[in-house]
Amino acid sequence: MAIDSFVMSLLLILVIGRLLAELSFRFSWPSVVGEVTAGILIGPSLLGWVTPHETLAIIAELGVILLLFDIGCETSIKKLLNAGPKVIWVALIGILAPATIMGLASAYWLSLSAFGALFFGCTLTATSIGISVHVLKLNGQDQSPTGQVILGAAVIDDIVGVALLSILFHFAASGEIAIGPTLLLIAMISGFVAFSPPIARGLVYFARWLQHYVKIPGYEPLVVMTLIALFAWLAHFVGAPAILGGFAVGMGLSRHFISPLDQYLKNPFPFTKSLENASKPLVHIFTPVFFVYVGISIDLSQLDLSFTGLLILAWLTLLAIVTKLLSGMLASRHWRERIAIGSAMVPRGEVGLVFAEIGRQLNVLAPSEFALLVVIIAITTLIGPLMLKKAILPADTLTQTKGINVKDTK
Repeated sequence: MAIDSFVMSLLLILVIGRLLAELSFRFSWPSVVGEVTAGILIGPSLLGWVTPHETLAIIAELGVILLLFDIGCETSIKKLLNAGPKVIWVALIGILAPATIMGLASAYWLSLSAFGALFFGCTLTATSIGISVHVLKLNGQDQSPTGQVILGAAVIDDIVGVALLSILFHFAASGEIAIGPTLLLIAMISGFVAFSPPIARGLVYFARWLQHYVKIPGYEPLVVMTLIALFAWLAHFVGAPAILGGFAVGMGLSRHFISPLDQYLKNPFPFTKSLENASKPLVHIFTPVFFVYVGISIDLSQLDLSFTGLLILAWLTLLAIVTKLLSGMLASRHWRERIAIGSAMVPRGEVGLVFAEIGRQLNVLAPSEFALLVVIIAITTLIGPLMLKKAILPADTLTQTKGINVKDTK
């Protein structure tokens, strides 16, 4: 991509994305709805001002990595563990229901092969951690028990999704399923999620010591981006999504993180707080690029716009929403909380788009099937945050009804 095309595309993404995000916010909708809509508007589907490109895709991926870092900074591992069986049930149903029901539905309605239908269904097991937790964060619910269940289930969804994808990828390439490499991959990803936060915290202690010898301004953002780049690379190296690297660094910096080193070394909270503050401008600039790029990735011209085609699209989209809503049914006694948890699992976002793109590259999905799948992912990405926004209680309401001081939970 030539530099003039790149800077103009970035200009349109930032300005139009911000304008529609502000408009969306004024209608009491999540800002991500306006940002994805901006992508559809300026992308190939409507105006055609910006087209998908590898350079923009990398910038967008950096945005979601930074978003997951920001979420990790507010994540309490203790609360995730306390969520316990709920997380497992939500994740398990959120994987099995879409994989089975969407696989069978696509085989029947789209006449896909058995492998194609399986890939179609497994793609829709994805959950976008970034989108749902971003909505929770905007409403002061990211540290609530419901928010912790959603976050834990979404992380498990991504880990299992990557494992499923690796199995399907290997089968498409070789025609056979290798159990050994798959189990090794799952073990490596699980080990990365478990050990990366304490390693990141150890590097923070080193960076704090090194700070005394630094004379040039800009040390804090340099440390943040160095850690994020390192752990994103390590995540990719072990076969995990790069976004988990950003999330691991955030948890390592989190004030909720408890390290065995804390009893021997001075708590690094003032330094980690300065690192987090230094990262905020980066998060606010690059995160919207990801959401806008989701909309740009959609090309509605590839869709079958006949009555039958639109009926199939509507039916499969409805199933894609319902199969994720089912994941919240066993998570709580209260219907509103069940719907909130299920709604948070609906957006497929960046994870679903990555899976769909791999299916296209492997020729598992034809162009029309790929377009249909991407539109379903896009619709769930738009509808999920709206459903979640309606289902969750504002932080002020929770404070009044449960007697909880929201600030004390953070």
